[in-house]
Amino acid sequence: MVTIAPSPPKTVSVEIIGSCLVIRLNRPQAKNAINVEMLQALAENYTRLSSSPELRSGVLCGEGDTFCAGLDLMDVIPRAISEGRAMYLKERQCDPFGLFGPPCTKPVIAAVHGRCYTAGLELTLAADLCVAETGTVFGQQETTRGIMPLGGGTFRLPRAIGWHNAMNCILAGATFTAEDAHRWGLVQTIAERGRHLDEALKLATAVANCAPLGVQAALRNARLSQSDGDAAAIADIEVSGRVVAQTEDAREGMMSLMQRRKANFLGR
Repeated sequence: MVTIAPSPPKTVSVEIIGSCLVIRLNRPQAKNAINVEMLQALAENYTRLSSSPELRSGVLCGEGDTFCAGLDLMDVIPRAISEGRAMYLKERQCDPFGLFGPPCTKPVIAAVHGRCYTAGLELTLAADLCVAETGTVFGQQETTRGIMPLGGGTFRLPRAIGWHNAMNCILAGATFTAEDAHRWGLVQTIAERGRHLDEALKLATAVANCAPLGVQAALRNARLSQSDGDAAAIADIEVSGRVVAQTEDAREGMMSLMQRRKANFLGR
């Protein structure tokens, strides 16, 4: 009799809830420390979310008692040094950090709990909305491990929480709470214990109720302002605004307003 060993669990698992792709870091025995396999799976699933017409948003969460304790340094750093910083990306894949490949075109909501450290915080900063369970602790502590932030924390964290707060984290290893993050604007909702995913799915539903083409165009324009400045975003509005205004969803939005009913947006 031949015994077949069970397949090991995936380090990133996914499920579809409504029109939302829930992407779950699934390495709880390592506090969801992100290794190369997880980076590759995240890129694959962000690309799936970005390209699937039936999906309107994504939620990134973590299994176990911690969202993400950071990078698995022993696995990632040697590969990054030998193969280059974007070694986890295939051609034209979305980069979950939005650095070395295109970002996901759909809104991503980070649902965090426990610890949200280093690469976990950088994934959160690259997301578009954040729900944090009460008691969550955030940290950008790479310099305490002999390296620097590698996933955008050096420029996104100062934008999110202010220069001096960010430098206290990046340069001195300070941490901050969910309440701090909410007060500074990084977190939109603080959830009760065990409710962070539920609250994130509520936000995903709110996104799904809006016109998907309008959402994607607005998100792209907002990101353009962040990367290239307001002038580039204004120039894009001249083109994108006209295109979106001529969609069926735009007409549906006008009709629903006049008829005082809920709009039914179909993404066309």
